[in-house]
Amino acid sequence: MKESIAYYSIRTFGFFIRCLPVSAALWVGKGIGMFAYYFDIKHKSQAYANLKIAFAHTKSPNELKQITKRLFKNYGQNLVELFRMPLMSPKKFDQVVTVEGKGHVSKALEQGKGAIILAMHFGSWELASLSCAMLGYPYKMFVKTQKRNTKLDDLLNSYRECGGSVVISRGSGTRDFVRSLKNNEAIGMVVDQGGRDGVLIPFLGRQATMSVGAIRMGLKLGVPICFSAIIRQGGARHKMIIHEPLVLENTGDVEADVVANLKKISKIMEYYIQTYPSEYMWFYKIWKYSNESSIAVLSDGKTGHLRQSQSVAKMIEKALAERGIKAVTQVVPIVFQTKFRARLFSVLSLLSHPFVYQGRLEWMKYFLTEESFFAAARLKSDFIVSCGSSIAGVNNLLSRDSNAKSIVILKPGLLGYGRFDLVVLPQHDEPKNKNGKNLFAITYAAPNLVMEDYLKEQSEGLLKRFSHLKGNLRPKIGLFIGGNAKTVFLSQRQIRIVVRQIKEVLNEINMDILITTSRRTPGGIEKLLVKEFKKHPNCPLLIIANQENVPETVGGILGLSDIVIVSGDSLSMVSEAASSGKSTIVFLPEVKAKVLKGENKYEMFTERLNAQGFVLSSSVHHLGQSIYDVAKGKIQTKKVDDNAIIFEAVRKVI
Repeated sequence: MKESIAYYSIRTFGFFIRCLPVSAALWVGKGIGMFAYYFDIKHKSQAYANLKIAFAHTKSPNELKQITKRLFKNYGQNLVELFRMPLMSPKKFDQVVTVEGKGHVSKALEQGKGAIILAMHFGSWELASLSCAMLGYPYKMFVKTQKRNTKLDDLLNSYRECGGSVVISRGSGTRDFVRSLKNNEAIGMVVDQGGRDGVLIPFLGRQATMSVGAIRMGLKLGVPICFSAIIRQGGARHKMIIHEPLVLENTGDVEADVVANLKKISKIMEYYIQTYPSEYMWFYKIWKYSNESSIAVLSDGKTGHLRQSQSVAKMIEKALAERGIKAVTQVVPIVFQTKFRARLFSVLSLLSHPFVYQGRLEWMKYFLTEESFFAAARLKSDFIVSCGSSIAGVNNLLSRDSNAKSIVILKPGLLGYGRFDLVVLPQHDEPKNKNGKNLFAITYAAPNLVMEDYLKEQSEGLLKRFSHLKGNLRPKIGLFIGGNAKTVFLSQRQIRIVVRQIKEVLNEINMDILITTSRRTPGGIEKLLVKEFKKHPNCPLLIIANQENVPETVGGILGLSDIVIVSGDSLSMVSEAASSGKSTIVFLPEVKAKVLKGENKYEMFTERLNAQGFVLSSSVHHLGQSIYDVAKGKIQTKKVDDNAIIFEAVRKVI
């Protein structure tokens, strides 16, 4: 019943369009296009996202938006011209379409093997399908049957056949196809929608599948292939260009020859698309079956947040690799001009509606530094990952703009969870009421890069940099000292107690200690550590992060240590230690005098991991006893492995 209603409605509309003068009909077509531009959000977002993949590095967001608008206008006019095809005659066709390269078809048919007129979904391609028949050549079209809407399919084919052309359906018409070529007839085919069965070819910067039927026929039967394109010249006027028959590469290796010849055709298509971008049909998923993908990791400048995002990106790469897709990950620094503008951006992100997202990135110039803005505006990613509330709004905006999957780690602040495709949260932040539309990955700890291969690679790098560590076979303690955070801090009094406790244990159990600080570590604590351990016989490595930049520090020390001690002021560092598989002890920092309402998240995080057996929570006064108990095997901690949880969630998102 629905199909019947659609059929008679469209048929009636077609009759109405044919009653109008051509200028009025095209005006109606433009109106239909603009209506669709403003209200067909799905196809508009897909078209803009495709344009961004093709032109992000050469055109601004505003230029892409204008191309999208012209695309909808052109498509509306193309639709009207389809309805007016029954009015077409050879005389009228000559008045609206100027054909360049008519002789190329004749030249092709002179060989007596028929000819394939190869086209793409470009310009008013349905009108172009009349060309050969109107020029007096026997012509057939090879089309895909619309099985779900047979009546509408029949109506469309009746328009296509009104100029004397004959429609051949794919699959059922293969014999007719070969017979037609043997009868020296011309056949029209499109090449740019290969689907699942197509061959991957570089197309506008990324691999896309192309239809191979025409090339295979050309190679097998020697059928000449002429590429054609139709371009709107303004109003009802068009120019159709028919290229001379392609010189096909035919080395005898059929599959290699198919790829080589499709690459030639792809270059021709790219020329027309880059010259007339609003003429191409950008509405479908051009790169749906591509074996390439891209991931953008947004960085707020915090190392811990960056590592969490990179760990999730690794899981996306792994999940895509399962499908034979190679992903490239890039890190994009998001730098706001001021803290005030960062907060204002978060508020505006909350208030804005998806309707106004795409093509409106220019307003970000007010908030981001120039370098950061241009890096963000040129993104053409399929997945966008961020960590922390300060850049969640940027993730939301860019993912909408690129029609990409958005993944946020930790609470996204004002935006809430509903704006993202996947939310990765440690267990202490798990919401009580989850939105059924959202996908959550609830982890034990914060996501991190610590895996067996990572630890091995980082350890080797650290040993290469500090060769004196290679011959040292004594058991080792890794000590990670953080610094001040929002609600907690490390005091020199605490660290003095920690130092005293560790020194006593080192003397008793004969272990070495590898120490590193963070960039948040106060200067007074750095000096204290240098004074106590710089020349200590059991301390072969002390790295002050604010003085030395050693990329392998964290992973290397984790990999080389048997016991890990971490200050509890960094959720990321505690998570990395607990994920290393090494026995992990966490001592809690001091709470700032201005106590906030609710539980302290650092203490809550550590105590929950302690209760689950992943870490051993200790006060600084009992740290020595904790180290001794772990070293003697009295207490053991389990390894946190959140990657499986994140991986399964990512697979669902993909």
